[in-house]
Amino acid sequence: MTSPEAAPGGAIYDLGYQGYEGSRLGRAYALWSLYLLSVRNSFGIGRGALPKVLAFTLVLLAHALAIIQLILGAVLPVDEFELVRPDEYYQLIHFILVLFVAAIASDLVGNDRRARTLALYFSRPIERDDYALAKIAALSSTLLALTIAPQLLMFAGNALGAADGLDWVRDNADDLPRIVGSGLILCVTFGAIGIMVASYAERRAFSLISVVAIFFLSLTVVGIVISEFGNSETRYALFASPLHVIEGSTLYLFDALPALEEPARDGEPSFQLAWADFPGWIWPLAALAWAALSSAIVVRRFRGSI
Repeated sequence: MTSPEAAPGGAIYDLGYQGYEGSRLGRAYALWSLYLLSVRNSFGIGRGALPKVLAFTLVLLAHALAIIQLILGAVLPVDEFELVRPDEYYQLIHFILVLFVAAIASDLVGNDRRARTLALYFSRPIERDDYALAKIAALSSTLLALTIAPQLLMFAGNALGAADGLDWVRDNADDLPRIVGSGLILCVTFGAIGIMVASYAERRAFSLISVVAIFFLSLTVVGIVISEFGNSETRYALFASPLHVIEGSTLYLFDALPALEEPARDGEPSFQLAWADFPGWIWPLAALAWAALSSAIVVRRFRGSI
C-alpha cells in the first residue's frame, strides 16, 4: 500500500476574477471586421483554390474588352480608337456580372448558415441588421472590380494612346462621373438583389440558379411581353426586369438613350426602353428602388426566421 507521504498532493489558489481593462472596440469595429472578411471571402482570400480561381477568372473576363481595346489602340495606326463605348460596356458584360453575383452571394450568406455560425455573430455586438447590410456592402464593393475598374483602365489607356493625351482627357472628362455613377448604381443594385436571393436559398446550387433566373428570366419574360403585347400599360413591365432598369439607368447617365424615329418594341432592351418613352431620370430611381427593396427584404429575413 502507498504510504500517505507518497500520495500525490494538490493546492488550491484563490486567484479571483480580474476585470478587463483594455479598450473595447465595440459594434462599429465588429461591423467593419465583418465587412472586410466578407470582401476577402468574395475574392477567395483565406479559402481554397477553387474560389480564388473562379473569382479572379471572372474579374479578368470583365476586363477583357478593356484590355482588347487598349491593345488594338496601341497597335492600330489611328489617333483615337474605340472598340467599346463606355455606355455599352456594362451591357456587354452583363452575363459575367450576374454569374459573379450568383457565385459569390451564395458563399457570403450560405456558408455561415450551413456552418451554423450565425448565432455566434448575433450574440454581440453585431446586430442582425448589421450582418445583412455588411454582406450587401461587401458584395457591392467587390463588384467595383468588375465595373468601374475596367472602365477607368480603358479611360486611362485611351488617354495615353491619343495623339494629345491632355486634349483627349479634357474632351472626355465628363465621362468620368458618368462611369463612376453608373457603376455605383449597378453594383448596389446587383449586390442587394444577389444577397436577397441567396439568403432564401438553402443550397448553393439553388442559390446560383435563382440569382441567374431573377436576372435573365425576367429579362426574357419582360422582353416577350413588350414584344407581343406592346401598349401603354405593358410598358410598365420594364420595371420588373433589373437588367432593363440598369440598362436604362446607364444610358440615361451617359445621355445615350436612343431616340428612334419609329421606336421599336422588338429587339434589344435599349430599343424597348426608347419605345416605352419614360423620362430618363426614372431609370436610376428605379434601380435604387430595386436596391432599397432588396435590402429591406434581406434585413427582414435575418431579423426573423434565421
